Amino acid sequence: MARPSKKMPAKLARHARWLAANVRQLRQDAGLSQQDLATAAEIRQALISEIERGEANPTLESLVKLAEALKVDLARLFDSGR
Repeated sequence: MARPSKKMPAKLARHARWLAANVRQLRQDAGLSQQDLATAAEIRQALISEIERGEANPTLESLVKLAEALKVDLARLFDSGR
């Protein structure tokens, strides 16, 4: 996925940052490379990279696959840390 040409709305950008940080941390905590996670989730490694940079707008299907591969609830991917 290419970087969006328009600036992301603030509310969406905030969730994208939470998703990026959480996926990266959960992946690292699990001792997985981006490729390992992509293989486990059956999605492209480039999508993992884009998500971790906050540049992707992943589908619900991709998010569910990520959560399952990371062995967490889907909501955990968006945990704001509050």
